[in-house]
Amino acid sequence: MGKAVGLLELGQIAPGYLITNEVSKHTSVRILQAGTICPGGFLMVILGDTADVQVAMEMVEKLNMQGVLSHGMLANIDHRVLEAMVEFKEIPRDTAIGIVETIGVAPAVLAADGAVKSVAVELVELRLTGGMAGKALIILAGSVDAVKSALDYVQGSLNPSDIVSAVLLASPHPRLLAHWQQK
Repeated sequence: MGKAVGLLELGQIAPGYLITNEVSKHTSVRILQAGTICPGGFLMVILGDTADVQVAMEMVEKLNMQGVLSHGMLANIDHRVLEAMVEFKEIPRDTAIGIVETIGVAPAVLAADGAVKSVAVELVELRLTGGMAGKALIILAGSVDAVKSALDYVQGSLNPSDIVSAVLLASPHPRLLAHWQQK
């Protein structure tokens, strides 16, 4: 059975710890992240077999918590998405870059997974937290046509209200790339 990821983004912190505690007690999922995010919210990201993650996400729904900003489950998540959540990859020179800014974590993970599965692009980064006022950031690299196709895929697969912006840098300047690598 494949790996699945479950995501829960709340506008409140204390209920997030309550849910994480209950999920930890009653399932065998691995908690990838459980903690505060800006602005004053909470993010739980879990990983496990599809059946276990589904049980955990059903528990979340049964708890009927107020303040859910985004949530979801993605079965058979691409390993590149998991890697991009924790590690920034160097942006190759002479490639185009696509940058997508979403409202909420769940739409970003869903879009990143679909993009790397459907188009020959590299997922450079999937930034879910860190001073972005509840937004998430997807950074893709590849040929101009591939990145444009990935951006089209993302815009077609998400609710328009989940997308803040999506831009294509067809020929990023080396100074921008150098600045980016200093992260």
